[in-house]
Amino acid sequence: MKKRFSEEQIVKILQEAQIADTQREIIRKYNISEQTFYKWKRTYGGMSVSEVKRLKELEKENAKLKKLLAEQMLVNEALKEITEKKWLTPAARREAVRMMMDHQISQRRACKEIGLSRSLLVYEPKQPAKDRPLMESVKSLSETYPRFGYRRIAVMLGWQQPEEHVNVKRVYRIWKMLNLQLPKRRPRRKRPGTDPMKLLSQHTNHVWSYDFISDRAANGQKLKILVVVDEYTRECLALEVATSIRANHLIKTLGRLMTLYGRPKFIRSDNGPEFTAKALIKWLTEHNIGPAFIKPGSPWQNAYVESFNGKFRDECLSREWFLNRKEAQVIIEKWRYSYNHERPHSALDNQPPSKVSGRQNAA
Repeated sequence: MKKRFSEEQIVKILQEAQIADTQREIIRKYNISEQTFYKWKRTYGGMSVSEVKRLKELEKENAKLKKLLAEQMLVNEALKEITEKKWLTPAARREAVRMMMDHQISQRRACKEIGLSRSLLVYEPKQPAKDRPLMESVKSLSETYPRFGYRRIAVMLGWQQPEEHVNVKRVYRIWKMLNLQLPKRRPRRKRPGTDPMKLLSQHTNHVWSYDFISDRAANGQKLKILVVVDEYTRECLALEVATSIRANHLIKTLGRLMTLYGRPKFIRSDNGPEFTAKALIKWLTEHNIGPAFIKPGSPWQNAYVESFNGKFRDECLSREWFLNRKEAQVIIEKWRYSYNHERPHSALDNQPPSKVSGRQNAA
């Protein structure tokens, strides 16, 4: 409700009362009570109109300062609660602004403190709707191939959608959004000096490599796995699972592989007793295959099969729990087929080994 008299009018009335003969005439003239007159006199007595205006301005300024101080205290309290997160993305800043608004802070002030434009606060991003189909594809592939990184997943997405270009950076952004990052591998100590590999493979069936890798089934059976790799195509020719593999078993396996894939010119291996057996050396010589032994204690000279062993261990053996040897044979052979026909290889221009070798129908 608006006051009947302003402060300036009250001061003028008091000044007029000093000139008038009696105060009762002033009370009657302005239709006020005697109590009101004395309250005015006690509050504004002896003040001029300019002093009253100044007092009024000071009261307004004081009220404004109190309001600003109260707002700043609210802002400080809100900032203490939300400073645990970094406001790097627009979505994070929107969340911070809404949290400040929950503390009774105006939208304008919250946007100013966070550094977010008010138009961006109400903007609905369109990119999530565009990313949703790709996000589902990335999630599905990562569940099927949990040990693949975003680069290999991006290549496989390109195979699934040949008519649409899949940007690796976009896949990486979605990969981080879904929190699919693999734990970083422990860095290995680098070997000092150089010892280059001899006899580099020049074509398919030029150089094969073979090695053994061991594991154990749940029933306690020891698993000895023979790994045979074509160094040029990176194709895994065999993963022979047995409890023990002697020279005769090795000869039978190599004979079967040569029937399927052809005869190599050289076979690279370490100096294990199975590979240096006289029966095996004689058989290789009879078939005009040169054994290429690496230097003892130098596994890096057999780098192709050692690299394959690492992938085989990481993507298959470390993930599977074999009940017995027969189950291990089935699961390992299934993984070998996937490796040869489905897994992109970075050294082969992101093509699967079977496509490079041209042996699409081979086992």
